[in-house]
Amino acid sequence: MRSFDTIVVGAGVIGSAAAMHLALRGKTLLLEQYGFLHANGSSHGGSRIYRHAYEDAPHVRLAEAAGVAWSHLEETSGERLLFRTGGIDIAERGSVELRVLKSALQEAGRPVSLLEGNEVRARFPAFTLDQDFEALYQEDAGILAAGRAVATMQRLAAAEGAVLREREAVLEIKQASGHIIVRTEREEYSAGKVVVAAGAWLGKLVAMASVKLNVVVQQYSYLRCGDEAERFDLSQMPIFIDRSRLGGSTIYGLPVFEQPNAVKVGDHTGVPASRAGIDPDATRPEVDAAWAGAAAMGARRLLGGLSGEVVAAGTCLYTLSPDERFIIDTAPEMPDVIVAGAGSGHAFKFGPLLGEAIADLATVGRSRHDLSPFALSRFG
Repeated sequence: MRSFDTIVVGAGVIGSAAAMHLALRGKTLLLEQYGFLHANGSSHGGSRIYRHAYEDAPHVRLAEAAGVAWSHLEETSGERLLFRTGGIDIAERGSVELRVLKSALQEAGRPVSLLEGNEVRARFPAFTLDQDFEALYQEDAGILAAGRAVATMQRLAAAEGAVLREREAVLEIKQASGHIIVRTEREEYSAGKVVVAAGAWLGKLVAMASVKLNVVVQQYSYLRCGDEAERFDLSQMPIFIDRSRLGGSTIYGLPVFEQPNAVKVGDHTGVPASRAGIDPDATRPEVDAAWAGAAAMGARRLLGGLSGEVVAAGTCLYTLSPDERFIIDTAPEMPDVIVAGAGSGHAFKFGPLLGEAIADLATVGRSRHDLSPFALSRFG
């Protein structure tokens, strides 16, 4: 039986970030049940939104610290991973939600401004908002090169001596005398600490009392730009989140980045057929054409110059905790196991920071970042 200081289960953004940091501190094994950079979970694809706009100042500060962590990762790796475009949160005029976001940003000392619909059109020609809408502009938001970021963290982990094993599913994690045993399809390993960052499979590997995680399918589409494609370039168009929820949707979007002439849009509420929860091991629904069309219609309401043609589409998984905040804590019945997940659709931006915090928990028992909002005890 091979022994390690730490074993990390799951090679998505959180697991890869944890392995990268842990490899600097001891003998580390990273296990992935599929191939690295697979498309079955939550971290694949070419882009994710980075933003500071949260409803409370502690989350704003955590996002700011994550930005510093991304910059450090870029310097260390030589890869450009974070592209600052600015970001706007859109709502109907007089929105209380936008004012809550603005207050949290100001409390945390972040630059922010509230724009009327005509001001948004003047500054960002991609948007065609009228005076019934307003938007909160935050200059630090942008796009993360998602798949490249995960690959970069895995590369750095391997460069520091971590052992990376793909296509090796974990079957059991159990407490032994003074160590943890991890049994996979191939062999057994032992470690002083184990980090379970298995995304949608988290609840299948670790018992968390009465905490129920809900796994849903999220869908995204790439919509072709119109004749004036330059207005959708990342140098001119910020990322956006539409909080007006017209039609019951929360549309988000990114400027041209992955596809040569198409913007990426999605609906944070997820595909209706999966909202009651799915088994991540079951065959998941194919791309829902009707849902893609509805999201495209919602995006065109904000971005009038889009042709609206769906040129590509895909799916990923959200693993939702009951309050849609992450879980970063020790397992209730196994104190040498750290549970890390329930990203709830917004964890990617915190990736390298969460990896550092998890490595701290595994090696010194505490983090310099406040992880109390993500403790299992909040569920009783």
